[in-house]
Amino acid sequence: MSERVEALHLAGVRVRYPGRREPALDGVGITVAAGERVGVTGRTGAGKSTLALVAGGFVPRVVRATLDGSVTVTGVDATDLTPDALLGRVGIVFATPANQLSASKQTVREELAFGLENLGVPREEMDGRIDAVLDRLGIAHLAEREPFALSGGEQQRVAIASIVTMGTQVLVLDEPTAQLDPAGTADVASLLDELAAGGTAILCVEHDPTVLGHLDRVLLLEGGQVVADGVPGSALGSAARAPVGLPAPTLVLLAEAAGLDPAQAFDEPSIVSALRGLGGSLSAAGGVPRTNGAGVAPTAASTTPWAEVRHRTPATLTIEKLVHRYPNDVEAVRGVSLVFRPGEAVAILGQNGSGKTTLVKHANGLLRPAEGDVRIDGASIAGRRVDELAATVGFVFQSPDDQLFERSVEREVGFGPRNIGFDATITGRLVDVALGAVGLAGQRTTNPYDLDLSQRKLVALASVLATDPAIVVLDEPTAGQDPDGVARVGEVIRALRDAGRTVIAITHDMEFAATSFDRIVVMRRGEVVADGPPGAVLGGGNAELLASTGLTPPPAARIARALGLPDGVALDAPSLLAALRSRG
Repeated sequence: MSERVEALHLAGVRVRYPGRREPALDGVGITVAAGERVGVTGRTGAGKSTLALVAGGFVPRVVRATLDGSVTVTGVDATDLTPDALLGRVGIVFATPANQLSASKQTVREELAFGLENLGVPREEMDGRIDAVLDRLGIAHLAEREPFALSGGEQQRVAIASIVTMGTQVLVLDEPTAQLDPAGTADVASLLDELAAGGTAILCVEHDPTVLGHLDRVLLLEGGQVVADGVPGSALGSAARAPVGLPAPTLVLLAEAAGLDPAQAFDEPSIVSALRGLGGSLSAAGGVPRTNGAGVAPTAASTTPWAEVRHRTPATLTIEKLVHRYPNDVEAVRGVSLVFRPGEAVAILGQNGSGKTTLVKHANGLLRPAEGDVRIDGASIAGRRVDELAATVGFVFQSPDDQLFERSVEREVGFGPRNIGFDATITGRLVDVALGAVGLAGQRTTNPYDLDLSQRKLVALASVLATDPAIVVLDEPTAGQDPDGVARVGEVIRALRDAGRTVIAITHDMEFAATSFDRIVVMRRGEVVADGPPGAVLGGGNAELLASTGLTPPPAARIARALGLPDGVALDAPSLLAALRSRG
């Protein structure tokens, strides 16, 4: 047995940010060996991103904070290393690609070459490295494209590639798959496997169980401390997560219900075999709560009184034969026709670059069609200004940093209703309801940029909700959210739908889409290839069509299909277990 070579070691690490009473990390000690893949997960505010910043050498060099304890990278005290010396040892991938890309390069290939040039890598070696990583992440076709002309998911793949090409001995990733489609997530998970096999130490902060289930170990953080450390099925299991208010992922719940060992929690064939053998005796494997589709018990957001503050009449959005071409002649949307009705929640799915965001940006005039038309209640929006349309169509961007600008959460959320003419009383009521819905009522005086990414996304959502729009468009609303954040977003969507609003959301979270929406639209290369109820579109029998779009059925649907259950009967763990119990 080969000896473990320590690549990253943190001992007694304590981090305190200026002005904060509680430390972000409190006595954390971890070791990651060369070739080992270690995941980090936990609730929002648990200290996950701070841990990534410490491991990547950004605290206190770049991020202002007090750091106590020791951080050793490849056997050397990180505090003794100059930034350029640290660069060759450890690389970090951020959750938001805009924070990663240089914004100074004209093509993706030049972006990837940037880091290699700074490391002094010879040109002939540089080309080989770049080609290999582009191919491995499925973005070779983007090599000559301008990075900031790409979709958010494509930009994230480029950001990952820009660090991986540098060949660091320790790779730290903070929510690397938050903006990726399922195929992209699977590519990243496989790439991490390959890098670890070559000796790279991996520390990956993630919420996505697809990635976490691939790793050797997972750390569960709560209150800045490690509260669980073990194989994925153990650290993500109910016994570890329930005490900190987190549910276990679907596959882990099913494995637990089937009585499997935690080491088998992500082994789908073993889960199928065990569940088939249990049959009606599953009634003894209780303890799996009915959820809201995100694997999370419903939150107080489900009581949001949208109907009480409603000042908009319902509206129907019609998109007719829409074509959009970008200046580089890329035809991103090709003749799409769709109708979105009041009281309907619709999820738009598809792989990165399939035209989803381009399509919905026509709803409020952010983009104008080359051909076709967009109508609200039968009236074309051609020629209407974006600010005028904002009173009817609320748009929440994928990146909250494209949307936020005020100096406090309360001012941010109140800006919209004030500027579309609501009086102070109505504005105050709308702000109260919106902040309560997203769970940020206690952050009124906080500067939005003092919050982490997932909370900033909730502020952006609240700022749009407070304008009381008839039509709400959400671009990746759950990306980077912990399960509680996902649950809140899901409850907001249902409350809006129940109040007669029209809700349209782009998402890559297949289980969230399957259980939080009435209708699923799937796009591929700028066209609609499926449109129907979740069970019909996302059932296990539709796997081949979904695979052609970079998507996969939700885990429960895959298991249900393998067990011979009808498509659409089970889209989450509770519904699958209920179906198996009733079948006996």
